[in-house]
Amino acid sequence: MMDREALRRARDDAGTFAELLIGAPLWPHQLEVARSPARIRALCSGRQAGKSRTLAVLALWEAFRAPGRFVLVLSAGDNAAKDLLADCAGMATSSPLLAGSVLDENSRELLLSNGSSIRSVPASQRQVRGKSVDVLILDEAAFVDHDVWTAAQYTVIARPDSRVLLASTPWGRADRFFAVAYRAGQRGEPGFESFHWPSTVSPMVDADLLALWRRTSTDREYRREVLAEWVEDAGAYFTAAELEGSIVDSVLLDPDAARSCPVVAGVDWGFADANALALITMDERLARERGLDQAVRVVPWVEEHYGMPYVAFIERVVDVGDTWRDRFEYSAVVSEQNGVGAMPTEALARRLGERNVGGHVVGVHTDARLKENAFGQLKLWAQQGLLALPRLPALLGQLAALEYEMTDAGATKISVPERAGHDDLAMALALATHHHVETTGRWFAMPAANRHPAQGGITDDLLDVHF
Repeated sequence: MMDREALRRARDDAGTFAELLIGAPLWPHQLEVARSPARIRALCSGRQAGKSRTLAVLALWEAFRAPGRFVLVLSAGDNAAKDLLADCAGMATSSPLLAGSVLDENSRELLLSNGSSIRSVPASQRQVRGKSVDVLILDEAAFVDHDVWTAAQYTVIARPDSRVLLASTPWGRADRFFAVAYRAGQRGEPGFESFHWPSTVSPMVDADLLALWRRTSTDREYRREVLAEWVEDAGAYFTAAELEGSIVDSVLLDPDAARSCPVVAGVDWGFADANALALITMDERLARERGLDQAVRVVPWVEEHYGMPYVAFIERVVDVGDTWRDRFEYSAVVSEQNGVGAMPTEALARRLGERNVGGHVVGVHTDARLKENAFGQLKLWAQQGLLALPRLPALLGQLAALEYEMTDAGATKISVPERAGHDDLAMALALATHHHVETTGRWFAMPAANRHPAQGGITDDLLDVHF
């Protein structure tokens, strides 16, 4: 049983709270953030430095330390915000001293017996406006839309002693709100404090393994992901402006046009890293809104799964097509056949036929030419305003990590970072783009009844790609 004095210290100090009530002390670099008196704290973090755990502990402590407090958690990806809330709930319910304080928990809100709550909402202006917040936490803040930040920052002005915590890996232009807040803290402006966490700050990081990764990572990727540094566009295949200008917060198919716009799925098979799925289609509604005479190429769905067996991922690919069949139908599922992909590709083709989910499987051997053509087309669309990407940090980060160099023969060589788990979504999108470009003209030239080849088979990839 905790005595009254220990309980008081836990309410006054996040470090004591983590040690006594959660049973997991914060590391020294985490304590610096937790104990900062600044109203606005900006944390720039590398991979596996302890960012997510710090945010979860602070959210739970802020709700615990006084009655009736409201903690709002936003993230660029809705799932990421819900995961952070789930971490808070897991800490609370697994603690013998806190479990009794949890009155209710669900995927969106954690309610404590003192009347405080932690709520996770999608990063949209509509979900944020009108709320009064004691503590505002933005995870992956560099990827959050500026308009959402504009709406969110005013939620704290009506609460005394309100706090804002912005945390992210470095990404995007220098004039974005997270970068601006981070520099303000670096300059020591009143009310701001900034923190820089390279991955090596964590005592859990394996220095020997990190050294191995360093030798197989590009300089830009290592500086951004591990050293937590903003890197310039020099050497990057996609500029920050191209990627940011292509982001659409609600990348949805037009219900009236969905069936006339076939969807191509790209599948990248992982071995030590992730299996990934990416869809691409066309949206004439967005083109009309932008005043363009060509349909916008939309990426309405991407997902990746680490450690998922191939048989389970095959079911997942089929499930996506089955679940959304009222909105679209797979025209083709483009599956990587390099390395481990040969057998899963055949199994995927059989399963699509068994489940009667539209779309034939196109087996592809990924090579340098396919990458150059597919990423080149994505870059061109981005420059023309013809690309709509979801606000997903994993995908945007992988696209930003691509580098290029000119060979002696005058060709452009695109280098996908080799470190495991950092190119799967980008490659799935490249596969889908490759086949989309090959077949777009024929889709709209064919009668509707002939748009989709027979289900359940594998076709050879069309090797000559022309834009």
